[in-house]
Order: sequence, then structure tokens, then C-alpha cells
Amino acid sequence: MTQEVKIDINRTGFPVKIGEVGLWFDSSLENLRRFFNVEELAQEKLKEAQEKAKHIHFPDDVEVENIDIKTVDAALDVNKEFIAAQYDIIFGDGQFKKIYKKYPDIIALEKALNVVGLAIAKKIDEQEAERSEQIEEKKNEALNKKAKKK
Repeated sequence: MTQEVKIDINRTGFPVKIGEVGLWFDSSLENLRRFFNVEELAQEKLKEAQEKAKHIHFPDDVEVENIDIKTVDAALDVNKEFIAAQYDIIFGDGQFKKIYKKYPDIIALEKALNVVGLAIAKKIDEQEAERSEQIEEKKNEALNKKAKKK
């Protein structure tokens, strides 16, 4: 009987905790391309949200007594979709809903985005330094083996 060969794969990435919500940041090379284009991708999502809200008139000058709640809600929805898009691009589709369910405060979540981005960027730099070190070690091992053969 033939025995199965099993090879475990460890995902590249690290856990990120926003408040009490545990998430995973995929730091694979494939996902890093998305992360570094998060602003561009989020802008595309913002355009989509704005298209949905096009039929709503946003007044140039707002007087408190004349505020239309539907207009305010539409503006908030556009902003919320923009923030949601950024979280979902960074952590994967549907992750914003998970965070927002626990913390329904779009202003706080918007502020946290900058902190999240900086913390992830720092961790990516650390991982890149580790990768470079590992590559250098492998290169030196290969050179040493080659030198011993001579």
C-alpha cells in the first residue's frame, strides 16, 4: 500500500487585532500588490458608491433647519462604503462587516485605518528583513558548499 505524502503549508501573514476583533493580514507577495494599491482600489469602490448616490442632491450650502435626513444618510453611506472597501481590500471581503458589527462607529473606524496601515507597513518591513536574511543565509550556504567541492 502506498503511503500518502503530506506537506503542510503555512500561510504567509500575521494576525491583526482591531479592538476585540481578530483578523488576518495576508502578507503573501500576491496580496501585497493589493495592499500597496489600497487607495486606488478604494477610489474605484468610492466611484461605484457615488454612482449609486447620484440621484440624491447634495446641497452646496447646508442650513441646519433644512437638513434632509435622506441626503445625510446617503452621504454617510457613501463614506461608509469607502471605509468598508479599504478594510475589505486589506483584510479580505466581508471583514469590515465583522468589525462594524462590534464597533458601529464609522468615524472611529476611519481614524483606525491610518494606524492599521502604519502597523501593517512596519510588520511588512520586518518580514522583508527576515526574508532577505534567509535568502542571504541560503546564498552563503550554497557558496560554501561550492567552495568545499573545489
